[in-house]
Amino acid sequence: MTDFDLDTEVITRVREASDIIAVVSDQVRLKHRGRTWEGLCPFHEEKTPSFTVDAEKSLYYCFGCHQGGDVFKFVMAQQNFNFPEAVEYLARRFGVDLPARSPGAQKRRKESERQRSILEEAQRWFVDQLSSAGGAEAARELERRGFPRSCWATFGFGWAPDEWRGLVDSLRVRHPEGVLANVGLIVQPESGKSPYDRFRKRLMFPIRSGDGRLVAFGGRILGDGEPKYLNSPEGALFHKRSTLFALDMARKAIASSGEVIVVEGYFDCLSLHRVGLVNVVATLGTALTPEHGRSLRRLLGEDGRVLLCYDADSAGQRAAASGAGVLLQAGVDVAMITLEGGKDPDDIIREGGIEAFNSMASSPTSLLDFLLTNMPPDPAERRRAGLELAPLVCSAANPAYRQNLIEELARRLNLRPRDIESKGRQPGSRGGPPTTSDLPASRHTTTAPGETDLARILLEGSPKIRAEATEKVDATLIEDPRVRSLLLLVQEWGPDQEIASRVMAESQDEDLRTLVARLCTSETSPVTEEKAASNLAQVIYRQRRAAARTLQEAIEKASLDGDLEQLAQLLAEKTRLRQR
Repeated sequence: MTDFDLDTEVITRVREASDIIAVVSDQVRLKHRGRTWEGLCPFHEEKTPSFTVDAEKSLYYCFGCHQGGDVFKFVMAQQNFNFPEAVEYLARRFGVDLPARSPGAQKRRKESERQRSILEEAQRWFVDQLSSAGGAEAARELERRGFPRSCWATFGFGWAPDEWRGLVDSLRVRHPEGVLANVGLIVQPESGKSPYDRFRKRLMFPIRSGDGRLVAFGGRILGDGEPKYLNSPEGALFHKRSTLFALDMARKAIASSGEVIVVEGYFDCLSLHRVGLVNVVATLGTALTPEHGRSLRRLLGEDGRVLLCYDADSAGQRAAASGAGVLLQAGVDVAMITLEGGKDPDDIIREGGIEAFNSMASSPTSLLDFLLTNMPPDPAERRRAGLELAPLVCSAANPAYRQNLIEELARRLNLRPRDIESKGRQPGSRGGPPTTSDLPASRHTTTAPGETDLARILLEGSPKIRAEATEKVDATLIEDPRVRSLLLLVQEWGPDQEIASRVMAESQDEDLRTLVARLCTSETSPVTEEKAASNLAQVIYRQRRAAARTLQEAIEKASLDGDLEQLAQLLAEKTRLRQR
């Protein structure tokens, strides 16, 4: 449950403040086309753009898979948020203050804000230490690695001195030690002894969530000591399984390029950022997780690719194979960047610059080439070993990519594709994004003649023509339940309302919301008074004809049944219908 009071007024303020073009552009490359924007749909596989965004109405719709909605629905679909989470995300992004729901919720909200404030205060302290005389050794290390002072602020570098209580003594005058421990900055010994700084003698890296909020720290030891890298402990703000280092800086480049490089270390990641390769992220001392895979899949879209660039040692190669499996299950294309001489990206950049890295990254190793490296030379043993790869290649959620992997593996090892499928595919498994044929039939609902025109009148017509529609159109004779619901809502709300916005804000009818999104993003001529009056007249005429046919059938039945009383009532109704 959300900690905020998300009433209609608050939701409207967030919607009006949200730039749907900026939000969608994080995930889709959009091109301006007339009054709308278009791009490849993030919800299904396509080669020709059918996804449209209307900035003025803050709506999107795909004419291929029939998915549509407002900025809230887009964020919910792409970020895997529920509705309150989407509202909170957009409010944070576009600077809208949300009122707390209850005293308890207000307390939790304030505590969360307090923890973030303390982390930002600690970040400033680490930065100050790096610039002080005590940070000289760390400064030299950064410069040795190719990071001049001019870029330190960009990456947020800091220094945790080799002291037990430097940070705790600085912060405890303003914050209780228990709170400092909760955010992972200090350690409170179980023995009851005085707390001490968690990070000591370490180069510090701020860890931010995908939307740029500081959630944790990472520190690399200088000199001897273990562990080499140390992260903040998990807590209310920080979850390693769903956090990727530098994603906040990389997400726009990932969405625009359709490609992301995943590396293992902070310096590997930031060295590439420093020389202009910004579509790079790093894991945080953990293997790639399904949460990471889904996050990257949302950013990359259908045709994107992940390039794994891990250490060349056996541990790094095992991590790469494991990560490839996670990404395949998330529906992402995978390839490997193989670095020569067992070096890591940081080494390559420092020794040869961006050109040296690009020469290796420009021709990545395909997934199967990587998996088949070091296979036994004996053909029979190779086939047996190759079959052990079946669960991995069959786990690919993208059907076309999965089939390509199966057929290529079979060809290389002289196996039959069905042998690989039977070995690797689980019964009923079928991941990947939906194609148009996969969509529920309700999304392809057809609309009776004239009813689409009626819906456009109700959404875009003048208050006068809307009022006429609500008075003269019989809701019971409308065949499309979505249009019927729309008419009833206009009757309830009144003809002078902004109908599309209210439907998106208040209606729980998903089919109706999708219809509204489709109509409002369609490239059609404006609904003029003359056109609206003509279309409305046709709708009313069709309804009267339909009513007359139904009435005539009832008259004939009453006559055959000899029900004279019912017949008289029906004939009177027929007379009234002719007089309209």
